[in-house]
Amino acid sequence: MDVQLLKLELIDLLLHTKNKSVLKKIKDIFQENQEIPDTLYDELDKDRIRHLNEETPSYEWEEVKARLQQKYGL
Repeated sequence: MDVQLLKLELIDLLLHTKNKSVLKKIKDIFQENQEIPDTLYDELDKDRIRHLNEETPSYEWEEVKARLQQKYGL
């Protein structure tokens, strides 16, 4: 099914529903999917510090691109 068509159908269903519990559940689903746990931020901070201290390798974009093309045929 086309994503745009599905979105339009969902919008129509949302506009015409009178069931508050359905609306709340949908809202909760969207909020759950948008929350980023603090542990992820902590890990990113650690990775950044290691990168800035040159404890991890870094690569030029062309090298990354070549590896992806070789490994996945992108």
